[in-house]
Amino acid sequence: MELFGKQINGVIFDLDGTILDSSWIWLKVDKDFLAENNIQVTDDYTEAVHQMHFNEAAQYTKSRYALAQSVEEIKERWIEMVKKEYAENIKLKDGVYEFILRLVKGGVRIAFATTLFKRVAEPCLVNNRLCKEYLGIDCPLTTADEVERGKGFPDIYLLAASKISVEPSECIIFEDIPLAMQGAELGGFEFCGVYDAHSNGDSNFADICRFYIKSFRELL
Repeated sequence: MELFGKQINGVIFDLDGTILDSSWIWLKVDKDFLAENNIQVTDDYTEAVHQMHFNEAAQYTKSRYALAQSVEEIKERWIEMVKKEYAENIKLKDGVYEFILRLVKGGVRIAFATTLFKRVAEPCLVNNRLCKEYLGIDCPLTTADEVERGKGFPDIYLLAASKISVEPSECIIFEDIPLAMQGAELGGFEFCGVYDAHSNGDSNFADICRFYIKSFRELL
């Protein structure tokens, strides 16, 4: 199938802020978690952790605020705070499902790559019909706990591409954070930035992306 004038055999989608309207929940987690520790959230903290691998974000938070909790305890608390929302209430952005159906019809292989943990991400995908039961094809999920490094490196994308047996040069990644573009380029992938008011709305992300969309409706 042709996308942006190039033949594409595989697509890798990020979840938060890219295909899921979910960035708001992490802003709430930042505020509520720090409040539990008598700390007020700041913009620079939010910007920093939203670019990080889940493990990195927990380590950074513990170090920055000298928290008594372990890194594992911080991660578990975050998961506890969001898992119900992801399983039941987090929805897809406009046009996403229709675009994915078009990809499936065109024979394109699909994978998801997220810094979320599997037990948070998987129920959300099922609730939004992004699974074999509805799509008719396997769309493997690659998560933060499968790789060591964050999205500034190609690890998670290379693993996701291997699961759908597609070479990086034949694959495009859709992401909402600027750091991900670095990881995609290092891995030899094509990259499309996706607008999200919370993660890149105030940045020059559109200007530095070769391909960029404000809505998946543009691709329909």
